[in-house]
This record gives sequence, C-alpha cells and structure tokens, in this order.
Amino acid sequence: MEIKTFNPFTVLYFTKQITLAELFAFVRTKARELYADANRSDLEIVGPVYWIYYGMDGNPETVFTLEIALPVTDPSSYHGNFAIKKLNPFKCISSVLSGSWENLPATYGNIFGEIGQKAYTPSGECREIYQLMDFTNPENNITEIQVGIL
Repeated sequence: MEIKTFNPFTVLYFTKQITLAELFAFVRTKARELYADANRSDLEIVGPVYWIYYGMDGNPETVFTLEIALPVTDPSSYHGNFAIKKLNPFKCISSVLSGSWENLPATYGNIFGEIGQKAYTPSGECREIYQLMDFTNPENNITEIQVGIL
C-alpha cells in the first residue's frame, strides 16, 4: 500500500445513484458504451476504465453515486451520449489487487485497516482502476484500488 496524489484529468463518464446490489448490471456494458462513444466522437482514450464510488459504505442497501469513467483528451468538440468533466485532485491510499475480484472486499478491508491504524480521515471517494480485465481467467486481473483520504 502507498499514499498517492493525482492531479485533475478529464474523463468521459456515466453516473447513476445506485446500491451495491445493482452494480452488476453495469459490468461489461457501460465501459463498452463509453469506449464506443469515445471512438465515434474521435476522442483520444488516455487511460483504463475507472469505477468511482462516492458515499459507498459497504452496506448493500445504502444508495451512493457510481461513476464509470474513461480518461480522454480534447473533449472540446464532443457531442456524444455521455458527460465530460475534470476529476478533482485526489489523495488516496492505493493497493493493487492481482487476481479475482472476489478479493475486492478483503483488499478494501486492508486499506481501511491502514487508514484506521494511521488515523487518516477517509474522503468518501473510492476508485477502482481496471488495468487488466480477463473475464475468462480472473486470476489474471489487475485492479488498483484507491481509497481517498483528506
């Protein structure tokens, strides 16, 4: 685990108020739509897909904001189906999960344990950066989990 700080960058994104139980409806669908829309709109894609959670607390019934985002450049002529914005600066504790997403809860647990141990204050924003997605062999997945801190 390490502390990282990210400067703002521009994303093409989808947003929805959602619960944990509803997340799976967007797996393998919204990212594909974002990629297709970026390509149709001649936007240059400059990074992997992000899933960003605002206000998610792990309770399956809590409604939170989900953003699925794709880093892009030069959105000045964009007229597609999604929205564009610049993500805010972001300070976080980061950990890389190599393997199945079934291990996401344990990875988050480790990060929040570190936050508690070092007395950091969570910002309420978490990001998952899907660096490699292998739906056939999930042990090959590489996912960076970032939990925002103040």
